[in-house]
Amino acid sequence: MIQFRNVLLQFDKRCPHMRLFSLAFAQISPKNAAFYLFGVAIIIVFLGVGGCRPERFVANADLELRCETDTVLYDTLLVGAGSITKRFKIYNDEGRNILIDEVYLAGRKQSGGSAYRININGNPANALTEVELRARDSLYIFVEVTIDPNQQNTPFLVTDSVVFRSGNRTKAVQLVAYGQNAVFFNEEVLDCNMVWDNTLPIVVYNSVLVDSGCTLTIREGTRVYFNKNSSLFVLGTLRIEGTPAHPVRMRGDRLDPLYRDLAGGWNGIHLLRGSVGHRIENLDLRNGTIGIRVDSLPADADSVNVIINKTRIHNCAVVGLLAYTARIDAYNMLVSNCGLYNFLGDYGGRYRFRHCTFVHLNSGFQRGYPVFGLSNRDYNNSPSPTHLELENSLVWGGRSNELVLDSSGSGPISTSLSYSIIQSETQRPGVQLLYTNPKFKNPSDNDFSIDTLSPAFQRGIDLRGLYGGRLQTDLTDRPRAQTPTLGALERIE
Repeated sequence: MIQFRNVLLQFDKRCPHMRLFSLAFAQISPKNAAFYLFGVAIIIVFLGVGGCRPERFVANADLELRCETDTVLYDTLLVGAGSITKRFKIYNDEGRNILIDEVYLAGRKQSGGSAYRININGNPANALTEVELRARDSLYIFVEVTIDPNQQNTPFLVTDSVVFRSGNRTKAVQLVAYGQNAVFFNEEVLDCNMVWDNTLPIVVYNSVLVDSGCTLTIREGTRVYFNKNSSLFVLGTLRIEGTPAHPVRMRGDRLDPLYRDLAGGWNGIHLLRGSVGHRIENLDLRNGTIGIRVDSLPADADSVNVIINKTRIHNCAVVGLLAYTARIDAYNMLVSNCGLYNFLGDYGGRYRFRHCTFVHLNSGFQRGYPVFGLSNRDYNNSPSPTHLELENSLVWGGRSNELVLDSSGSGPISTSLSYSIIQSETQRPGVQLLYTNPKFKNPSDNDFSIDTLSPAFQRGIDLRGLYGGRLQTDLTDRPRAQTPTLGALERIE
């Protein structure tokens, strides 16, 4: 029996088809094995020795391999930041097994270096020889790239290729990426009175702080990218000075298509307690966790924490604009499609919104909260006076009530609502309020301008001469009409 078992195991080494039988036989005790010998012998004869010959792979096949693509393209990548993994297939369309004589990264073979890395069918190697590819089968090539910095300000091209050689025939798939140099800040207190400009993108790792008594100025056209869980903390003063043609842009640092539109890619701007005098003009902020947090407990009675004008806040995982006992003046602001609230003012405060749009439609979030929330909850057992002014504005979404006031605190709560459209089941005290769909043009594509027959068209009051002239033009710098459109975006006929 032992001799038969050894013969069967040797046979298994030559015949993969018999592996199941040899493993089963190895579990049989010697006294019971005789009952199985005859059956196993019949199975061996039935399969035949010819069916158990090792597979034959032909080398130097001179085969024209077929590739799924001729180019693997990466959009702009920040230097030092790794890419997502992309993949493609290579096919053997013939009826014979072959050995691909070589698969390699051309750059590494020619110069010894490459920004790219490849994985060949699960093998993390940048070059392999005699790669098996069965008849009418395929194998995967996985590609990643990390781009080193250089001295260029504009995006630059980084290329390589994956080469497949079968005999005297070769096939190449081009690898193309655009690299972008940047200025990096990593877990640091910024120099006092620092200026960020649009010469190179700014990349923040592990958060930065604008210290007390200091100002950070961000010039028009500046692009600021934040690593996961990073924030811009401001204890001093923040001045964002974008223009309609060249807004300041803030995003997460993953620019790959798979990640660049995901909410929660970075934390957000946090204006810390006690900081006042902030000015935000023409900011386009996307995909944070809390877009802008204004944290002033308690708020100074005579100061405005932040003035916001011509600013978009979009697709934040939790809240677009969050305020605690703060004082915020906002004009021409569009806050859209955030996970819990677009705006939440908690523990009281004073909030004045003119020609603003708060909207949540056609997003991937399952919401249990309204677009717009305001609370006068007591802070440290002290009353929190609360005041809201909403004028020439839109508050709309898919829930039955999108503007909710929590008056459970002991402090006074007052509202001044006028010339606005509100999603609400009940009518609220105010002047010229509507409760009908404003008919946004294309919310599925995040276009929240209004359609031709919108009830928001020419329903506002003329505010152009007030508030420092900030309402002479809309979010995109189009002139406002004497009888203006409600919301942040003017409709021009």
